[in-house]
Amino acid sequence: MRAGALLLLAALASACATPAPPPTASSPSSDTQERALLARAKLHGDPSLAELLDRVTAALLTENERAGAAPEVVVVRDPTISAFVLPSGRIYLHTGLLARLENEAQLATVLARALTQASRRPALERRAAQGRVDGALLAIASTIGAALAGTDASTASLSPMAEAILGGRLTVAYVAAVTGYGRDLEEEADLGALRRLVRAGYDPKEAPKTFERLRREARSGGAIERFFLAAEAALGERIETTARLVAGAYAVAAAAPDTLKSTQDFEEIMASLARDNARLELQVGRFRAAQEQLERAIAVWPADAQAYLAYGDLHRLRAQRARGAADRDELARRALAAYERSARLDPDLVEVARQLGLLYYQQGQVERAREAFTRYLARSPDAPDAPRVREYLAALGR
Repeated sequence: MRAGALLLLAALASACATPAPPPTASSPSSDTQERALLARAKLHGDPSLAELLDRVTAALLTENERAGAAPEVVVVRDPTISAFVLPSGRIYLHTGLLARLENEAQLATVLARALTQASRRPALERRAAQGRVDGALLAIASTIGAALAGTDASTASLSPMAEAILGGRLTVAYVAAVTGYGRDLEEEADLGALRRLVRAGYDPKEAPKTFERLRREARSGGAIERFFLAAEAALGERIETTARLVAGAYAVAAAAPDTLKSTQDFEEIMASLARDNARLELQVGRFRAAQEQLERAIAVWPADAQAYLAYGDLHRLRAQRARGAADRDELARRALAAYERSARLDPDLVEVARQLGLLYYQQGQVERAREAFTRYLARSPDAPDAPRVREYLAALGR
């Protein structure tokens, strides 16, 4: 099965590199496709994050743009690195990209670039209409779930948004998110981003650092990183263009001592987002990224029970893959400590009992697993996963 998955990955890479033929006359409109994308996407609905994005966006708008409605920013629950703009002007950000930004100026860099693209909606519409997802890639996407069933999660090649785009044959989103709008429009977005950053008072030196950071993360992210802002070539161009601008046209602004790099609300809000995104990283087996994001969350919010719950999951899942008994026992010990700390921080967090049951079940501690699962069901008898927990209890016997 793993060999089949690897063959699929190779075919996916080949298909992504193949120039796409023009769309057929029956291709649905960009508005129709965007509605389909929104119906498939899993959104991250954090009011505090929405307020932060609104504030930074407002600072980056031109005077003429402020007279109208600001582009909507949609945050999608997806651990991969992506930010893109559809012809509607709506901006999409993955939690995986946001979780990797180190300060507010880097967030402003991503938003400033997106706002520049959003201001060129007719050009985006024309470019999007010229692309189509390669037929071979669509064929693979329709069967990849079955082909990858039962394999290691880290071999997964499609993230939730990639599945939504390919599964829905959403050619407009494919161009915007995966192939990009072409070198001229992408470079124009870089130029516009620097103009907006400097005008808003953000530190322009953070622009190339943003893309350098994303490139490091994309390189270690595996095959699942297949969006435009995770592509080596695309990120290399972003770094080169922004670094050249910082050293040249914006050298004076870069040397100014009073530019804005970050704020306290950015640090606090992004710490919570990093915790939530770490759970998505765990689902695709990217343990290093999950650990870094959880450590970031705990550094800002040391009494966050949810963060310690996820930290326990990190160690429990690592224990499953440990090759030696000593490593497995140590990771299980760390998982238990994290779960217990989570329970002390928030005694009402019922999920801790379920996760302790999974840990004990994994270790073959039958009585402890049975007690933890029973405690969870007593407090959450109608939970969505209650039937699955009852299956564990049945497997443990009476």
